[in-house]
Amino acid sequence: METIGPFIAAGLTLMVFSYIFGDNVLFKLASHIFVGVAVGYAMVVAWHQVFYPALSSGNVVSVLPALILCVLLIFKIRPTQGGVTNVLGSLALAFVLGVGAALAIGGGLLGTLLPQASAMVNLSLNPNHYPDTENEVGLVLWLNNIIIVLGTIGVFFYFTFAVRSEGLLGGLREGFVRFWAGMGRLMLIFTLGALFANTVSSRVALLVSRLQFLMGLFGG
Repeated sequence: METIGPFIAAGLTLMVFSYIFGDNVLFKLASHIFVGVAVGYAMVVAWHQVFYPALSSGNVVSVLPALILCVLLIFKIRPTQGGVTNVLGSLALAFVLGVGAALAIGGGLLGTLLPQASAMVNLSLNPNHYPDTENEVGLVLWLNNIIIVLGTIGVFFYFTFAVRSEGLLGGLREGFVRFWAGMGRLMLIFTLGALFANTVSSRVALLVSRLQFLMGLFGG
């Protein structure tokens, strides 16, 4: 297997690279292989790390709801309109999606939004609190904190949705919100640009590594 393994990897790599010439059977076959291997690996990990330890320890009650949901989800493979199996499969799917949405929202609030807001509140904008050190310049740290505060406030205002108010106060409020929303829009543009550049660089690194692998395998 150690001898034939690199050639299998090279064959799959070339099959994926064949997408350069358009969608074809080789690319679809490689995609199906990758998806199948990933699903199979996930099932094996779930069995050995979740279900089997619970069943072997006699704690069947803890895994029984998960097993029931798995069985009900099988009914969604070939749903029958108006059938009992379709309803049961829909209930299981709704439960899974609801739990996933709740975890995503909770993770976004507790893991991103609230920590960002609390970290911004704890920042000091007093330049005297940032003396120069051997490795860092105090002015740079102070400017970084100002950018963080302005960016956080601006992004919050960018996602402000309200009905336009009439009168002088309404106009002042709209101008104030527009100013900070524009600041937040700039921050989002810079952030998304940096994320996109990071994604592109990582994909290029993967491409280079695969090309080096092929050159090392076939070029000696």
